[in-house]
Amino acid sequence: MYGNGLDMRGHVDSTFRSKLKGGIWLIRTDGDYSGPGGTWQESETEREELKRVNIQPARWREVTLLAGEGGVAVISDFRTVHINDGKTYLMPDESGEYTDQLEFSDGVTMRRWRVMTADNRPWRSFCRAVVQVIRETGA
Repeated sequence: MYGNGLDMRGHVDSTFRSKLKGGIWLIRTDGDYSGPGGTWQESETEREELKRVNIQPARWREVTLLAGEGGVAVISDFRTVHINDGKTYLMPDESGEYTDQLEFSDGVTMRRWRVMTADNRPWRSFCRAVVQVIRETGA
């Protein structure tokens, strides 16, 4: 243990754990551009089911910080995720390439979610992230 001995490992117990139909999946992606002036081609590199996860609706304050006061964000498009397995940490989407994604049900269907912000504290076995649903654009 580090610091004052506070460790969140195992904090998400069987009572606190979100039990969603279809499970909760971490998807790590990679990709490259399809030549000069090309488009981003994404590929899935790793897929892992997460067990010690709690998912809650995001707070309105977090949504307005991420989407802006005048944004067109829908609060139901955001969730707060707590992962306390001591080994899983998320990287936020800063470049628009959706490196870390989660896949879980929103109550209707399985959807992919991009990581907007993440608070990773490995010395506490703690990861807290705000995720936003990825809306598929019609081609």
